[in-house]
Amino acid sequence: MAGTSPLPEPGTPSPTGAHSYDPGIAPNGLFWTIPIPEDSIDIHLGKGAAVLEAANVPLFDAFTVANSFSKAVPRVPAAISLRIEWSGITKTLQFSDATDQFAGYFLENSATIEVTATTPPSGALHGFLFVSDPASTTISNFAQVGHDHNGSFFPG
Repeated sequence: MAGTSPLPEPGTPSPTGAHSYDPGIAPNGLFWTIPIPEDSIDIHLGKGAAVLEAANVPLFDAFTVANSFSKAVPRVPAAISLRIEWSGITKTLQFSDATDQFAGYFLENSATIEVTATTPPSGALHGFLFVSDPASTTISNFAQVGHDHNGSFFPG
């Protein structure tokens, strides 16, 4: 059964493949979204820089993306800690679309990412641990920070 492997040593890939960590689907249909404390993010839009840092965010391990959308598959409590840092503006994009009521100002840059995800042992499940490489070694090829207005917040 997926997710029953013992906790691997850091750097050892999971024999069960990828896991899908998410907060589930809210009764109103909103999915894969949760609020985070304001002090978890520091944004300097003019510099194209931001830092998101959150520790032990409670989520569920649904084991696969398909399971994430199913109400029939039980989820296992899990937690994720992450740090993402955006910097180095390479391109700017500003637009407004009155028909779709969407306007935005976006700054393309790069980002470094560091993640730890944990599914603790539970019942017959032995648990799972994922630790990414250090942020200094995981630089993205594309990232973006920005500000948008849409729907009832659309200017005009």
